[in-house]
Amino acid sequence: MKKKKVLDNIRAARLAHVKWVDRARRLVDGGKITEHEIPVEATSCDFGHWFYSDGQVLLAIFSAASVKKLEYKHKELHTTYMKIFKIYFDTSDQSFFEKLFNKRKKISERDRMDAHEELAYLEGISEELIAYLNIFEKNLNSIEEKDFEKLY
Repeated sequence: MKKKKVLDNIRAARLAHVKWVDRARRLVDGGKITEHEIPVEATSCDFGHWFYSDGQVLLAIFSAASVKKLEYKHKELHTTYMKIFKIYFDTSDQSFFEKLFNKRKKISERDRMDAHEELAYLEGISEELIAYLNIFEKNLNSIEEKDFEKLY
């Protein structure tokens, strides 16, 4: 894989992540979510698809510890998002899609405050995840193409 392709993939993953966080914000702000925007496992979202496939090239270039930090932040993000989702949707005794589309709960002021607190935490995690991606991108930009080809 060429360095430009790796950089393009990092940028696309960052954009997918930003859109995902925007959907979480929209949920907390009272907006509707559609079927393709349902909370998903870390391996199922667009960022996760990239990370667990083409994103694994990062392991050939950077330390495993630094790539693990990115993975941890991504999983932490999904865990936090599920807390938000459970505030807004009844998750008991129905199929997942029935829960999603038919069981939006009435939200108390306390629930709304809890959701905003979780969202603030999620946004902090997001900033860290983006910072890791920015570091990867910056370091990749500093590697000459011929040297990159030797790494990967």
